[in-house]
Amino acid sequence: MLYHASSVSGLGELEPRISTHDKPYVYAIRNKVTAACFGAPKDDFDLLMDEVDGVPHLYECYQDALKTIYAGKSCSIYTVHEEGFLSGVTGWDVELVCEHTVPVVQEERISDLFEYIQRAAAHSECVIHSYSDEEVYQAMLSEELCERIRAFGLSEEAVKKDKRIARFC
Repeated sequence: MLYHASSVSGLGELEPRISTHDKPYVYAIRNKVTAACFGAPKDDFDLLMDEVDGVPHLYECYQDALKTIYAGKSCSIYTVHEEGFLSGVTGWDVELVCEHTVPVVQEERISDLFEYIQRAAAHSECVIHSYSDEEVYQAMLSEELCERIRAFGLSEEAVKKDKRIARFC
């Protein structure tokens, strides 16, 4: 089974939508906690995400990023069958995509994403790396965020306007 998060509840099927990959897909993930992290608007300069041995690792890009993004936000986690989904398409192995409409198997409503993620961390279902001023953490953020700035082709002006990333590059 796969999971898909949406701020819209009550869906009976998931339809392909154009997102960051310029092609309409239904996106899904094998890990429910990782999927939940897509239940509220965020971008690659708020939170870095990865999975290590199937366990989500969340890295805050600024102080209280997790709380800022998720506190008080709700979403639905939709369970779908894996049939028709492809891996290796988006550049992130964790992410699977399907080019056609997918029927929903089950819906779980999450009333507060921040509390959900905190509980998951307390049960070792994810690891939260809180923002830190420590040199090693700052070096990791700088490397990751500068690479994303280059990959996204952000102008120097755009970087200077975004207080989250201006200090890194």
